[in-house]
Amino acid sequence: MSKYSAKDRRRILAAVLREETSGSQAGLLQALRRRGVRTFQSTLSRDLREIGAVRVRKPSGGFRYDVPPAGGAPAAPREKLRALVRSHVSSVSGTGVLVLVKTSPGNAAGIAVLIDALEHPHILGTVAGDDTVLVVADGEKHGRALLEEFRALL
Repeated sequence: MSKYSAKDRRRILAAVLREETSGSQAGLLQALRRRGVRTFQSTLSRDLREIGAVRVRKPSGGFRYDVPPAGGAPAAPREKLRALVRSHVSSVSGTGVLVLVKTSPGNAAGIAVLIDALEHPHILGTVAGDDTVLVVADGEKHGRALLEEFRALL
């Protein structure tokens, strides 16, 4: 299909994401084709996951894919979460076993996915809306600790 290896294709994809602000996979496929990379949507989706790209809402209201900084392997979930929290979380509050993370509109799902990827031993799960993530801890003591952990990311 393409003359590029998976590693080369992902390197080119990361460069496209840093240069362009496309929020759709169709737009990304076109940008890749302009660079000589022909691939399928399913491969693109897998490549986005492999390089750690996350779809986030732009201040203007549209969407774009955000990618870890250049220079190496995709960031660990905690590093990606820290970057997204700093740019898209407005507040963190909690009570008991619940931690409430308020995000800019459209960014809760991406942040919840990264929280889940942490595989934190004291997080039972997350529920994401448009601008809110509810994190459920396995006990009040751990809920308070998680609240402080998330506040420290701000």
